Amino acid sequence: MSIPASRTDDAADLLSAVLVLVRTARAVGHRRTQALGPSGTPYAVLKTLAACDARAGDLATALGVSPSVISRALVPLEQAGLIERRHDADDARAWRLTLSDLGRQTLEEQHAEYVRLFTESLSDWDDDELRNATKALIRLEQVIGEQADSFRTAHNPIPLAAPTPAAQEVTA
Repeated sequence: MSIPASRTDDAADLLSAVLVLVRTARAVGHRRTQALGPSGTPYAVLKTLAACDARAGDLATALGVSPSVISRALVPLEQAGLIERRHDADDARAWRLTLSDLGRQTLEEQHAEYVRLFTESLSDWDDDELRNATKALIRLEQVIGEQADSFRTAHNPIPLAAPTPAAQEVTA
């Protein structure tokens, strides 16, 4: 089956836009960390631990990153008192990580501030634009995730992170 050149051009434009969005999000995340606190992987760790306690290896699997990335993210979170280590009841040799009360409060405050800032940034978008952008991004993440899972399964049998709650709501 032949793919029309216009379709390939549109896909290339979308890929370029996604790559620019990722770079922009990383740059904003670095600035946001200085102003508001954890972003990127540390923020994802806090959000994951808000849902349930986990071992470091389980966090790495859930977030689709290597264990060394998680290890580097945990040190400042623990030093800041945002997370705590507890012995695993199922395996006395292992540790489970949990969100501290300070971590939960910090996460809630930080998330509310992120939402407020993002809402202000999108003040000139109408409701349909917001909903359509959300649906498109969730669908794009699912397609990219499926492609990554297929590649990972073929080359490395470690599973990628589970779908986000927002993605699960859209597909339900």
